[in-house]
Amino acid sequence: MNRSPKRHAHSLVELMIVLSVLSSLITVSVGWIHQSMKLSKQMHSRQAHQTNLTRLTRMIRDDARAASEASVDGSKLTLASLNVVYQVNGPIIQRTEQIDASTTRTDVFELQPGSRVIWNDTELPQAITLQIKRSSGTPIPSRLPQTNESNSPNSDTTNRNDLHLRMELNRYARFGVKP
Repeated sequence: MNRSPKRHAHSLVELMIVLSVLSSLITVSVGWIHQSMKLSKQMHSRQAHQTNLTRLTRMIRDDARAASEASVDGSKLTLASLNVVYQVNGPIIQRTEQIDASTTRTDVFELQPGSRVIWNDTELPQAITLQIKRSSGTPIPSRLPQTNESNSPNSDTTNRNDLHLRMELNRYARFGVKP
């Protein structure tokens, strides 16, 4: 009576196959998690930038509509009738309002790195235009093949118009509206 003993264990080859499949799944999963965290961080940054642009748009539009005069000197917009100054310092726009002799209110709007602020005062004294442009520091994700041309759609020097705002001066006074 030679009975073959029952096998209660797995062979080494079976264990190696299971371990290689598991390690492949873990590697792919870690890559997906890393990519999703990276995308989440980019989306949060873009959302913060859009929030700052929205706040800036609302404040500067209200200031311009209430101001009777404006002047542009380089990177500085002065609304003398309201005692408000918008100063550009790198990727930051700072709004300073002189409320009275001892009280000053300052608001800071942080822009994306590489942003350029352009004040267009050619329509003064009726209106003023604010343009915020930036060139991306990273290539635009695209399925198109990469090229070395600077004007290609996936080039990292593509200018983006983040904000183009035209404001009429003294609009509230013309329509009899109190700000």
